[in-house]
Amino acid sequence: MQHPLRALMVSGATLALAGLGITAPALAAPSGPPAVLHVGQIGRQTVAAHGNCEPDTLVEPDIAVSPFNTKIEVAVAHDCRFASGGSVDIFYAWTNDGGAHWHQSRLPGLTRAVGGTYDRASDPVVAFGADGSVYISSLVFDVTCPTAVAVSRSTDGGATFGLPVLAQHSNTCAVSDDKNWLVADTQPNSPFFGRIYQFWTEFLANGTSPQVVRWSDNQGKTWSSTHVIDRKDFAQNSQPFVQPDGAVTDTYLFAGSAFGDGIRQGFILRNGTNAGSGTSVVAQTSFDGGATWTKPTVVARNIGGGPAGIRCCLPLMEGDHATGRMFQVWNANGPGVLDAVEISSSTDGGQHWSGPVQVTPGHSPGIQYINAAVATAAGRVFVSYGRRDLANPNVIQQELTWSDNGGATFATPIVLGPPSNLRYAAVAGGKFPGDYSGLSATPARVAGAWTLASKPPNPAAAFHQVLYAATLRT
Repeated sequence: MQHPLRALMVSGATLALAGLGITAPALAAPSGPPAVLHVGQIGRQTVAAHGNCEPDTLVEPDIAVSPFNTKIEVAVAHDCRFASGGSVDIFYAWTNDGGAHWHQSRLPGLTRAVGGTYDRASDPVVAFGADGSVYISSLVFDVTCPTAVAVSRSTDGGATFGLPVLAQHSNTCAVSDDKNWLVADTQPNSPFFGRIYQFWTEFLANGTSPQVVRWSDNQGKTWSSTHVIDRKDFAQNSQPFVQPDGAVTDTYLFAGSAFGDGIRQGFILRNGTNAGSGTSVVAQTSFDGGATWTKPTVVARNIGGGPAGIRCCLPLMEGDHATGRMFQVWNANGPGVLDAVEISSSTDGGQHWSGPVQVTPGHSPGIQYINAAVATAAGRVFVSYGRRDLANPNVIQQELTWSDNGGATFATPIVLGPPSNLRYAAVAGGKFPGDYSGLSATPARVAGAWTLASKPPNPAAAFHQVLYAATLRT
């Protein structure tokens, strides 16, 4: 029997669900440069400072645009960051008018500060499900142990969220969960249409860190058992994408030895001249809904980390839901490579990947980049990043570029918002805008989210890092 929502999406009909107008419009391919519709601050710390968290800090954002109603966007971030890892709670913001006005709140039930049972929360990721629900995945943990991966769901476009469901929890200090990522199957032709996949890294007492996955077929109410992608891996940072036929490709970092600088900090790529040594991005694909996975194939080698003194810069991957073409971006500042953002693509379901293409212009040794993110829709590829000129090393300027030829070349970037001043940024193993930033695209809209630090309103304060977002017409 065909899933009723799948039938509506295939026909392009409109479904009224949870107060949202859900459609699958057929839009013409974009032309010309994307037009900035809205850009500005969308949020500031909402939760009361607790313990020794760094007050007035939002960190590590993600953002998603609804594929059914592009006026709806949801962004997430750490809310009052601890230098030793995690935050007091997870911040979220939503708009239902395409970014003209934003509303902000904090997720209920995650940490003790908001009625939950864990000390801290971290690593927020947001995605829209096949029925228009909004899902936020968060890592939660106690200062010692255990850890868990929680999923919160909204049925009103991100205005409110229910209490979280634990997709995974560890009852022993021998297993530490980290770097969660969530993706939903919204592909009408997929046999697993509607499934939600929850990926994360298991740091084990034997030093290995395999990538693992669970899934839910009932909107996150219950979850499958854990399936290991590759048991031998020293891996981190799953970046899954659901192809048009329902196959799931996951790209992740792989190294020949254990990752990390401690389980509470998670994986931080080494900075400076030794960044990226021995670290690759690899891909594996599942054709049976996450139960079994192909052997790894290399996407890119010599993956770099962030500039010295800045904690940042995990590689990110996204694909085009119409064509299935996937794009992986990373910081290329490994041995023998000048600072740049590079991209690779796959047109055959993740089996083979193109050679690296430089996204950022020029080869100036005085320019550095942080937190490259990628999104793609209707044949257009977008890449955002922060640009740093060593002539003024505290300043980071957010930029966005795009490609209309499959990532072969990229246009002159657009500057987004005012510059960020790292002097007032959160600190965690270096100045800390986050290990990643957010970018999301539909055929009609592209939206980005990043943190911006500036001089605090209170002259005696040390921190002032808020969340910025931009919405552009593609």
